[in-house]
Amino acid sequence: MTDRNQLREAFESHEHNTPDPSAVYARVQELSQKYKRRRRGAQIAAGGVLGAGLIAGAINLPAFLPANNAANNTAAGVPAAAPASPSADPEKQRDAQLEAYYDAGFGYDDAGRLAKIWKLSDDNRVAVKAEAGRRLLLGETLPIKPQPDAPVEEETTRPMDDARFTAFFNAGYTWTEAEKLAKIWKIADPSDAKLEAGKRLLAGQELPVKPTAEGVKEALTSKRVSKFFDTGYDVEDAVKLAKLWNLKDAWSAKVEGGKRLLAGQTLPIQP
Repeated sequence: MTDRNQLREAFESHEHNTPDPSAVYARVQELSQKYKRRRRGAQIAAGGVLGAGLIAGAINLPAFLPANNAANNTAAGVPAAAPASPSADPEKQRDAQLEAYYDAGFGYDDAGRLAKIWKLSDDNRVAVKAEAGRRLLLGETLPIKPQPDAPVEEETTRPMDDARFTAFFNAGYTWTEAEKLAKIWKIADPSDAKLEAGKRLLAGQELPVKPTAEGVKEALTSKRVSKFFDTGYDVEDAVKLAKLWNLKDAWSAKVEGGKRLLAGQTLPIQP
């Protein structure tokens, strides 16, 4: 297995004073290079495909906490609920929370420690990071200090296996479908089911389980953004392209740029 299937655990500075999802995506892309096979399963279970959809899909933990007990919860080390803001963009709000978390120096292992302190699920560390970032944006101090992540033993993978995993995720499949396929094929480990599924997809075969429409959409977006960065373009280039194409933000320019690059087109600026 390879690091690209780790926390796929999701992205520039604020644009127009509003956090851009691309900032979090770029940061997660950089961090994900560290994580190898042993965290692939946990990441996929937590968020599915890395990309914009991953970040947009995590839950808003404060919604589960009683607002009238905010002060008591904070004192006890439990995340306090923030007043609802109907006008706020949930996606951008969550991106800002993750950015605040990383900017404060916290990482993957820190999220695990916070999950234990706050009695939250360790299976979704992205959600824990978002809650921590929310508290940081409110000016609160977290109950732990950031610490370097434990070193991860490097593991290699065969190019053929890498191609199979890529085919699986690019088709829009996630850990949920891998579990279903594992049961159908009587394979103990869903990760091995992903390999088998990728093998069949590369051979042009249809799988007995279909990916969701949302999964297909997110996979395509992730593929386009990856192509944008893999070609050598960066956040500043995305800002320039957004202005040239009259797009609303840099994230949209990355998606559009990747789409054109995959189609064999040349972008109006060089990386």
